[in-house]
Amino acid sequence: MSVPAQAAGSWYVDLDGHWAADEIRVLWEEGVTDGYSRPDALGRPQTYFLPNAYMERAQFAVLLAKVMGLAPDTTGPPVYPDVPPGYRAGGDLDAYPWVQAGARAGLFPDEPGRPFRPGDVVRRDEAVAMLVHALELTWYADRMPESRIEALLGAYRDADRIRPALRRAVAAAVDLAIVVGYGDGFLRPDRSLTRAEGATLIYKSALLRVGADPPSFSPDGDHVQDRTRLGARALLNRNQTAWEVQVLTPDGQPVRTWSGQWLPASWDWDGRDEGGRPVPAGLYLLRGELVARQGTRFTSAVEPLEVVYHRLVATASPAVVEAGEPVHIQALTEGPVVRVVVHLPGDTAPTPMARTAPGTWEAGWTVPEDTEPGSQALVVVAAFPETVRRETVYVDVLPPLWIQGAVAPNPARPGEPVTVTATVPATTDVVTLHPPNQPSIPLREVGDGRWTARWQVPPDAAPGSSLPLELEARRRDRRAVAHLDLAVAEGAANREPVFHLTH
Repeated sequence: MSVPAQAAGSWYVDLDGHWAADEIRVLWEEGVTDGYSRPDALGRPQTYFLPNAYMERAQFAVLLAKVMGLAPDTTGPPVYPDVPPGYRAGGDLDAYPWVQAGARAGLFPDEPGRPFRPGDVVRRDEAVAMLVHALELTWYADRMPESRIEALLGAYRDADRIRPALRRAVAAAVDLAIVVGYGDGFLRPDRSLTRAEGATLIYKSALLRVGADPPSFSPDGDHVQDRTRLGARALLNRNQTAWEVQVLTPDGQPVRTWSGQWLPASWDWDGRDEGGRPVPAGLYLLRGELVARQGTRFTSAVEPLEVVYHRLVATASPAVVEAGEPVHIQALTEGPVVRVVVHLPGDTAPTPMARTAPGTWEAGWTVPEDTEPGSQALVVVAAFPETVRRETVYVDVLPPLWIQGAVAPNPARPGEPVTVTATVPATTDVVTLHPPNQPSIPLREVGDGRWTARWQVPPDAAPGSSLPLELEARRRDRRAVAHLDLAVAEGAANREPVFHLTH
């Protein structure tokens, strides 16, 4: 007859001196193992664990469900067709309510409605896959690149014996040290587990469990998954005296530590280290440790925790342009970007930006000739899996370059000084006077868009003639010209009076 460990009232008689006795005793003290009550040679009832007997899949599932703190469930139809109501594992263990509870809690990778094979002996790779599933590490396994899986499993000479459907789960377990090889280059994934080995595997991985919800979060200030909720659950409910949970870098350096006497159910982490500084983006490891009254330390399996920043920085160059000129738009992103687009002035649909390097996106825009002068907004949008980032950059479109000029007095006599004025857009760089057959003369800016210069009519200018004057305005590579005609009047110019000192 199978009985819960505590109901038996005594320790398993077949575990004295066994290599797994200490680990199984902890599970026994917490009431999660099942023993088998059988009479000894004298007919006295004794409780046996049968540590060297092979563990059936249903037995492993029952132990896993109990360690995870589930309650037996007999409601509803059977999840697996070969685990009907009343199914007993190992001939005497009431497994049905525990398999039902574990399946409905998502502990097992086996699809509902398909055979569970409860009486088959559990293989090592199957047990590891169940643990990865129960510890909610499938997200980590699913995101592992094939190159990483090959590197992890390639270290073992018998990796080809892993069932193909379980490769990702086993690789994740190796990566997180849930399972290790035997030291001789073999992983032995197809090895049948004994009851002692199965119990020890669960003990090492699930006695103390830590986790984060969500396991990937983004503490970048947009109030979308800015925090993650850390949780810790211990099977060692009655004997704990101290606890510690740490966030570690992949090489084991502590980033943040929490500790106390009684393990809390959950608490928040905002992605900052002990000094209050935001941690860099990347993968971190969550690890817990529990101290029992007798001083024994229990360490959890490490849980991966990912910090992701959703960042966008956009630029437009040049920032000041003429109509018809090209503009280069660049976006720099951090985080798992799905796509980046730019909304251009006047366009009804966004323009996709091309990814030219990791985290670098580019697009071009030629300013239409009919664009209104002034500041034009270009809105860059980066789409992440669960949020978006927007940044607006501005381009100043210059007004068309033009020039108006005047000369006074007009007409003017030979040798007479005249004032040449030009009115241009305020964005003009240079204004120049080009008199006939003489060097060019730069005008001086005297006000917003007003430029001036003094020039003398050549003394040998023929009265009654007309002198063509050219005014040129330049801005960047643009040019505007105005033509003036100065009439030459009869007579000589009045000279400025000259005063002589006499003694």
